[in-house]
Parts: sequence; structure tokens; C-alpha cells
Amino acid sequence: MKITPRLFLLVFGMLTSLLAFSNNKNERLSSSQQTKTAQAQDTISYEFHVENKKHTTETFYLSMDRPRALACNYILSDVKLVLEPNKAYKGTLSVVISDRVPIGGYESSVLVLKDKDGKPLETLAFTSVRTKPRPFLLATPSIFEETKQKIKNYDWAKANLDNMLKELDGFEFPKREIVTKPRPTKVWSSLNYSASDGEKAFKLALAYKLTGLLDYREKLVTFIKAVTDVDKGYLSIGAATNGVQVHEGNFFLFLAAACDIVFDAPGFTDANRENIKATFRYYLEQNKSHMHALGIMNHQASANAGAIVVALFLQDIPEVEFLTEADGGMADQIGKGVMADGWWFEGTANYCYLVTQRYSLVAQAFENYGMDLYHRRFPVKFKSVDFDDVKEGFTGMKFDNWGPSGKNTIGLKDMVTPYIPMMDENAYVVSTNDSNLKEPNEFYEFAYRAYKIDDLAWVINKTERDSWVSLLYGVPELPKVEDPRTESSFLPNVGLVALRSQPKTNNPKDQIQAYLKYGTHGGWHGHFDRASLVALDRNGHKYFGSEMVWYGYGKPGYKESVQTSATHNMVIVDELQQEAVPSEQLLFFKGDMMQASIVETHARWRKIPKWNAEKFPPWDDTDYDEGFQPIQQRRMAIVTDDYVVIADYMKSDKKHTYDWLVHPVGFESIEDAKKQGSVLEQLSTDADSPFKYFKNAQWYKTHKGSKVVFNDNGNKLDVYSLWPKKANLMLSNYPIGGSQRGIRNNPDRNTYGVRVNEKEVVFLSVVAPYQGESNIDKIICKSENELTVYLKDGRTQHVKFENFKQSDFKISIQERVGNKITRIESNESK
Repeated sequence: MKITPRLFLLVFGMLTSLLAFSNNKNERLSSSQQTKTAQAQDTISYEFHVENKKHTTETFYLSMDRPRALACNYILSDVKLVLEPNKAYKGTLSVVISDRVPIGGYESSVLVLKDKDGKPLETLAFTSVRTKPRPFLLATPSIFEETKQKIKNYDWAKANLDNMLKELDGFEFPKREIVTKPRPTKVWSSLNYSASDGEKAFKLALAYKLTGLLDYREKLVTFIKAVTDVDKGYLSIGAATNGVQVHEGNFFLFLAAACDIVFDAPGFTDANRENIKATFRYYLEQNKSHMHALGIMNHQASANAGAIVVALFLQDIPEVEFLTEADGGMADQIGKGVMADGWWFEGTANYCYLVTQRYSLVAQAFENYGMDLYHRRFPVKFKSVDFDDVKEGFTGMKFDNWGPSGKNTIGLKDMVTPYIPMMDENAYVVSTNDSNLKEPNEFYEFAYRAYKIDDLAWVINKTERDSWVSLLYGVPELPKVEDPRTESSFLPNVGLVALRSQPKTNNPKDQIQAYLKYGTHGGWHGHFDRASLVALDRNGHKYFGSEMVWYGYGKPGYKESVQTSATHNMVIVDELQQEAVPSEQLLFFKGDMMQASIVETHARWRKIPKWNAEKFPPWDDTDYDEGFQPIQQRRMAIVTDDYVVIADYMKSDKKHTYDWLVHPVGFESIEDAKKQGSVLEQLSTDADSPFKYFKNAQWYKTHKGSKVVFNDNGNKLDVYSLWPKKANLMLSNYPIGGSQRGIRNNPDRNTYGVRVNEKEVVFLSVVAPYQGESNIDKIICKSENELTVYLKDGRTQHVKFENFKQSDFKISIQERVGNKITRIESNESK
């Protein structure tokens, strides 16, 4: 049966009473609402029920527990009850708020039900809050005054406000209506708002307060009335946005913040205000269905953050505490979801930023109310290998955290700084897993205000400071800070390594930046690419990223192509998908001439999952072939000022087809290779192979290695395949999943591969990114563990690595000019 809005309002008290009954395990004593707010000397009235379920008349006594410890005055309508069989009593607890309770403070009291002999039977807790004047969530009177002074005295703040007003002047909310459509594979109905409409509402509230113009307020009041309308608003459908709970959380977080600013506006009647409260309470009830101890994910974290701000709007302190401490609440999300290196376990910059931004908003709302989340520490908790109702290994996914366990507590301060080592010179975070290249987020403004860490100021200085967060909470003047991430670095839980060359120019754009991956899989959003080259940058150009193809979550190509091993720069086994298992970094070295890392995994390989729209989640899963033994897969990268050496070691118990793949843009030429056969429409016709997404494939054969040249609008990449000398080579078009955006779905992106069939093999390659003319004249390679690079400026560099197949690694580079050794460096030299 569908619950109509009016039926909801009629039975809401009964439902919450039953919830209280269930939570307290009370059989006789219940109340529909156990927290309310009032000003000092005002009276709060709580209704409660006492029920006699016995077949005999019963006598009960009511009293407050430890009344001398309470500041407020508590008055019971009756203290002695005589109830006939199966009868109920409706009573009232009146609470006169004491001025000894501070503004925004609260007092908890306990009503005790006793039998005729004075023996306690049941208890019921009430929390009475001394009302805090609005606004107090994401803006306060003092913040508005501070902001007005910034606008008056600083050009950047004035420009920020002007841009926001231009945006709002041209904006109209969608007409309220109910839409029904699949998203992405389930079908459900909702109002047709988007997550961003909530933030637009909040910006309207800011515009009204900062300019005094009533048009902004009236547009906002009209929108709030539409959303909270009893018959046609949220109460009628239980979903506000055309997305999942991550969007609902964002929408309601900002809607609450907007209502906080205009709640007392003359455009609202008392009935309107009650509708707002009822809407928010209904949202909180809906949110409980998304809370689960195994439900650690950006969706649930966003919903949780939104619910916390909504509960704070209602000044429902017990609900705030519940949303913090209950299974799946904030303590769980942060204590389980944030790894020891500070990254959110999904290992994607966009979702890391989403979770950090949501809890930064909560932290600021807490601070404005008088609480401190910025410095609170949460216990680190064990994160399950499963997710809610999805078992470990479904479609290959892994949900647990890998790497060192770190400290025993974690907090928001740990979440705002760890992305900087994986940023480029413009403070964009490297693209990994289900993430594009990520620009700086507005939470850095909150974080710098709270912590005054110089590295955060460096990030903010890379932005236009054009968000509302910058306007309200950004410090007026930032210090000038040197680039904090020019050296090589790594993070052991997310498992990212940044190797940055150290050119004498000290210009970050001259650096070659190569990123390797070996860490935590990331659950729903993880890719199967341990021991891969996830990104390569130089001269401000992005040669690669983890989402070079994007089909969308609700498309077959998402798990059949986007997340697969084959679309990443790595060695592929038998056209299969790599098992996601804990992997490790065996060596890390940062010097002057070279930067080096060796990462390793021991993984089985299996067929990709295949799309099945009849299922939810919509995938037919597979398993590993019986007897398939893990394959040792080791990748070494050495970054110099002019090129990157990549060595891959593959070892198995039997022969496999190994494909060394790289996916640059703009194929120009291939040397020392002979075509084999005609162009294939697709690289594979096997439905279980991700290679079916690679189109227009041409095979070649080489007997002495090859050089392939790529050119992406002047950003060139030479790929030298040095070992093995004899191999089959392949060139094809890279998959395209939709329209081009940034590095995604570039129609000129190619796939280049080197194929051998062996039990054990070392691939030795050099990739050289540059603009203009390459500084490499030629490369001589006579074995699988050394090469000599002849540079056009007269230098010769000999690179050698020993014991690559064992564990006592030694990497060295020797530079000569003529017959004179000018520089030597090895991983044992520092």
C-alpha cells in the first residue's frame, strides 16, 4: 500500500513511537518524540504513553531519575496510574528550560516507570535543547559580517560574489514533477531535482543575506515550499533527486543549510515551517535504510553527512549522536573508510574528495554550533572484506584496506592533506580507478582556516577562489608557498608511486612525472591494474589516466572495458582480467639522476564479467579456472630527465600469452616491424575478452625490437620496445565509450602491444615524452637487464639493473661525455 503524505503525517507519531518502542525494548512506555527545543523559561511538552498489556488491573508510578542532578524543571501530568487490562494512558512531561543550560546546550533526562512496589520496570530518555538562534549551520551572523568585509576590501572576494550573483540571476529551479526512469539499472520514481539544486538553494540564501535583495529570498522560499509541500513534495514520494543516496545526501545537506538562513522569513507560515520539519524527519527515517556496518562507501558517507546536517538543523542532538556512532555512521565511515595514508579506500580522487568535502561541511556546521569535528579523533576500525549484501570477489572486487594499519585513531585532519604528493604542478590529483583528473576542491579553504598548514595554502593559491566556501570561509590573504610536491613520493595504502625527474631548471613543467600503482583495490570503483603505469605527465600534458575510456556505470562497457586490465598500461595475461590482491612496493629510490620504484603482485587471471540487465547488480560473474596458479608480475620504472625505463618480469608455472600494452594518442610511425595479415575489425571476437573493444587492429612482427612514435598535438611520445628482440606487435584503436572530455574517449588514442608466449619473460622498454625534438639519438640494448641511451647533447647514459628476478635489487645509471664519466648514481649510493 502506498503511504500518502497525509497518511504519513497522521501515522508519523505512531511510527516513531513504535521505533522508540523497538529501540528501547519497552513494552509499556513509549513516546512519539523524545527531543525538542525551546528558549530559556519556555516550556516543552512531551507526550508519552503507558500501556497495560496484562489481563489484570495494574498500578504504576512515574518519576524522573535523579531530579536533583537536573537543571530544568520537570513536571509530570500524573505520578500514579491505575490502568485497567489492555488500556493505555496518555501523559505529558512538561520541561521548563533553565537559563543554566547554555544556548545550543541540552539536558538529558530519564522518565522511570515503576510497579506498585516501586520496582523500576522501564525507562525513557528525553533530550531538551535550549534553542540556538538561526542561522547556525553553514553560515552565522559573524560569518556574514566577516564575508561582507572581505567583499569590501578584497578584489577576489568581490569578483567571487559578482560571479555567484550572475550564476543565480540566470538560474531557475526545475518545475516540480515526479519522474520515473532507470538509474542506472533499477527503476524508481522521484522528484526531478538534481543534487546541485540543493546547493543552488543555499547560494540563494547567501545572496539574499549578502545583498539584502528580496528576489533571491522569494525564489528560495518558493522552492522550499515546493519541496516540502505536504501533498506534492518530498513527503509524497520519498525521493527528491533523480539519483541515488549520494545525491540525496548532498541535496538535503544544502537544503537544510538554506532553510536555516530563511526559516524565520515572513514568507513562511507556521504550517510551512512544520512541513519543513516533517520533510526533514521523513528524510532521516529514509536515511536509516542506508546505514549498515558493511555499508562503507561514498554513497553512504554522503547520505550520512547530509543526514547529520539535517539533524543538526532540527537540533535533534540524539539523532546527531546516532548518526555519528551507529553502525554505518560517521565514526564507521571515517574509522573504516579512511586508510592509514589518509586516502579514502575507494582510491579515486573524485570520491576521496567527495567524502572529505561532505565531512568538512559537517565539521564547519559542528564548529558553528559549538562542537569540534576538525580535531576529533575516531578509532580506526577493521573494514570488512564484503560490502553490505555483496560478497568479496564479486566481479573481482575487493572491499578491504591493504597496506600498513597506521595509527589507532584517524580524523578529518588526516583526510585533507594526503592528496598533495599525488598532484601535478597545478594541484590536480592523478587520475586513478573511477576518477578523472581532479581539480582542487573547496574543502581546502575549510582545512586551511582550521589547520593553517602551508601545503594547503599552496593548493588554494592554484585556484580562482570562486566557490561560496572561499567567499565565506577563505582567509583574505594567503601566504606564498613553494611547491611541496616536486620530489618523488609514494603512499602505501592507496598504493600510488609518483616518480618525478629532477631537472636543473627547477621548472615543474620540465619534470617527467610517472605514476605507478600497486595498492588497495577500491571496491565498486576499483580497477584491475596493479603493476601498471597509471599516468605520465610532462610539459603540462597528460599522456595517460585511468579513465581514458568511459562508458558510464549503467553500460556493458563499464566492467567489460573501463575497469579491465586491458585498458591500462600494463602486461595482460591470456586476454584476461587480473586478480585484485594485496601487492607491494619492493624498492623506492629518489636521487638526482634517477627516480626508481619496483612494484609486484602475485595474481591469478580470469574472464571479465559480462553485462546482464536482468540482474542487479547487472553482471554475470565468472571464476578462475581450476588450477590457475598465481603469476608473478613485477614492474620497475626508472625516471630520468629525458625518458622512462620500464622493465616487466612475468613468471608462471606454464606458458601464457603475455601482452605488454600501452595506450598513447596519435600514432605516427612504427620502425623495424613487418605487417602480418590484414587489418582486423576488432582485436578479438571472443565475448569473454576485453580485447573485443579494441578496433581496427593490425599485427606486426619484429626481430630486433621496434620504435613507435606518437604525437598528440605536439606532445610526442616515443616508445622503444627493446626486449625481447623477437615478438609479435599490435596496433589498434583504443576503445571509445562516448563523447570526448579531457583525456576520456579520445578518438585518436591507440593501443600498442608486444606479445610473446612464454612461461617467463622480461619486457624492457623506454618511453620518452617530449615536445619539439627528442633528445634521444639512439638506444642500444644487448640484454634484458641493461641499455645504453645516446643523447643528442653528447651525453651517453648506461642503465643497468641487477637481480631484477630476485630480491637484492641494484639499479645504477652511469653518464659519460666522450670518454669521461660525469655522473654515477645507484640505489645503493644514498
